[in-house]
Amino acid sequence: MEWEIKRSSNGCILCNRPFSGDEEYCSALFEEGNIFIRKDFCTSCWDKDKDGWPFSFWKTKVPKKDKSAQPVINMDVLLDVFMRLEGNNETHQRNLRYVLALYLIRKKVFKLKSLKKQDKEESIILYYPKEDREFTVVDLNLKEEEVEAITAEMCQLLNYPYFDHEVPVNTT
Repeated sequence: MEWEIKRSSNGCILCNRPFSGDEEYCSALFEEGNIFIRKDFCTSCWDKDKDGWPFSFWKTKVPKKDKSAQPVINMDVLLDVFMRLEGNNETHQRNLRYVLALYLIRKKVFKLKSLKKQDKEESIILYYPKEDREFTVVDLNLKEEEVEAITAEMCQLLNYPYFDHEVPVNTT
C-alpha cells in the first residue's frame, strides 16, 4: 500500500479559504482504494458533504506565527487508527497496526500481557486498561528499516514530529 503523503494544507479543501494563525480546523484521513489521503477542512465546512466518511479524523490548530510549531502527538488519533485497522489483512496496514502497537506500548497506553504462538504465527496480546480490553496483534518480525519507514510515513501523514528513533522492533 502506498500513501499520498501530504502535510497539513494552508486552507480548507472545500471552500479554499486559507487558515489564519491560531485557527482550529479538522484534518481527516480518507481511504481511497488502497491509499490514505489527508484532507483539511475549516470548521464551517466540516459538517458539509465530504465525499464519504473519513477513516479517521482529528482537530488541530494553526500555530501562532510567533510560536515555533511543535505538534503534539495525539494518542487518541493513534489509538483510533490502531483500532480501525483491526481485522485488516492488507500487508501494509497490518504492518502499520503492528508499529502503532509497539509505539502505544512504549507510551504506556497498552500493556504487554503475553506472547502467543499458534500455527507458526506469533502474536502479542495487549491489554488496554482504560477500557479493560485486550487486543491481539500478529508479530510480523519486521526489520528495523521497515519499522523506521512505516513510522516516518505515519508521521508525515499525520504531520507529527518523528515519534522516536528507539521504536522496539521485536518484543521477544
